[in-house]
Amino acid sequence: MVSIPDELLARIDAEAKRQGTSRSGLLQQAARTEIGIRQVSRDQVRSELDQLAADWIDPTEDVAEVIRRDRRSH
Repeated sequence: MVSIPDELLARIDAEAKRQGTSRSGLLQQAARTEIGIRQVSRDQVRSELDQLAADWIDPTEDVAEVIRRDRRSH
């Protein structure tokens, strides 16, 4: 159990609604952020991987050919 003033609770509820989550979900995420636990969504991971791939390979190249070349070089 935790005590939260009514005014703050109303703002938490409004933010949870804005983000499309629950009060509990919002508070859990805030706690993770505060104590330094990073939690990322699948979409965020995919986006980061896409960016890494874009930095690694020319998007006009055939990905399969790039992998074959890399395998041959090892």
